[in-house]
Amino acid sequence: MNILQMDMNLLKVLYLLTSTGSSQKTADKLGISTSAVSHALARLREVLNEPLFRREGHRQVPTLFALSLKEKLTPLFSSLDGELFGHLQDAPRHFNLVAPPALHPILLPLLAQKSTLANVDIRCQNFERRSWRNDLLEGSIDMVIAVGDHQQRTSALRYALIGSTRLVAVFGAPLQQRLQHKSSLAFSELANYAHYYCHPWPQAENELDRQLERQGLQRRIQLSCADYAQLPPVLRAAPLMAVVPQPWFSAQPDKRGLFTLPILDNLDNLDNLDNLAIGHLFSHYRQGEVEWKKRLISALHAELRPYYQ
Repeated sequence: MNILQMDMNLLKVLYLLTSTGSSQKTADKLGISTSAVSHALARLREVLNEPLFRREGHRQVPTLFALSLKEKLTPLFSSLDGELFGHLQDAPRHFNLVAPPALHPILLPLLAQKSTLANVDIRCQNFERRSWRNDLLEGSIDMVIAVGDHQQRTSALRYALIGSTRLVAVFGAPLQQRLQHKSSLAFSELANYAHYYCHPWPQAENELDRQLERQGLQRRIQLSCADYAQLPPVLRAAPLMAVVPQPWFSAQPDKRGLFTLPILDNLDNLDNLDNLAIGHLFSHYRQGEVEWKKRLISALHAELRPYYQ
């Protein structure tokens, strides 16, 4: 039978129960009793002639068949979340954001303001180079701000290009004497210096290093620590270079003793800026969000766009 032709109320129970694993949480979300959830589950088992779940302790663990049905229902229900399930007016507000650490100097002051003014519990976790599709569809994440567009697309999610920016080489006084006569660096010259690697993903997954490898080059990573906050004191203490997005440096409050050089492809033609040193920023979020989340997402876009043209 066509699963999408079944009673919508039964499908809502099936979808939520596979997501929460809890009859009580499913009942709370739908505003019904746990006995009504049990009754709906019994009807589903009868109609589909399938057990759908097995109980392990207090959890309802979906079968592979139930998970396959959820896969078909997720794009529909995630895009119509507010209309299908509703939202309690006085329910606690939670917003889970995924963002690269380089954006923290730009975003965290705004998030701090929004969390207090709108009484929102905001959780910000570091972006990783992986698919966030299921996290977004299932609601464990509300918004992903992604470096590059590597996400599996679906109609239930909205994808927005925030903008693009250049990567710059940042260094301190210990390296300045060596670089003081330069106005820019060729992309290939990055292999001539020792680097501080501050990204939260492995070097093998970093696009800049992939591009260098394609040219038969490799950066020498002298110090690696996934922490942008330590970049200023590190570069002031040692003759190391770090490659970061221009917006990070622009929003960095502690620029004392730091210098930057643009990264170009062809030093003979400064108008020919190589796309290899340009980073793109995207956002991903559900289509059917409640109004206060839409306003927060719009505020985050507005905060970032002046930095990303």
